[in-house]
Amino acid sequence: MEETKMVDRIIRRRDLLSLSEWRSTQLGMWAWLIQRVSALLIIILVALHLVYPYIVSIQATMVFFVFLHAALGLRVIFLDLGTDTALHRVLFYSLVALALILFVIVLKYRLFYF
Repeated sequence: MEETKMVDRIIRRRDLLSLSEWRSTQLGMWAWLIQRVSALLIIILVALHLVYPYIVSIQATMVFFVFLHAALGLRVIFLDLGTDTALHRVLFYSLVALALILFVIVLKYRLFYF
């Protein structure tokens, strides 16, 4: 009978209230977390939009999170295609900036032309 060895697992526990712990989190983890939270918010906002279709603040918030989610999705695609690791930070900030610029353009168009 073979004996199996137990591998010790290291479980990192984070103090949720410590700012120094959160500052050490890498950018990729923040991007992943923001994308997951934005996906949940999009689902909630779509449901709210179906109930209240003419409230501009719900529409604007939904468009913002759709652009943010799409920008982070593009970041994942670029990383999967083999983008150099030195460009990860630049890619994150430039795509989020692009999402914000597109959001402002759409918001201005929506508010001034409708």
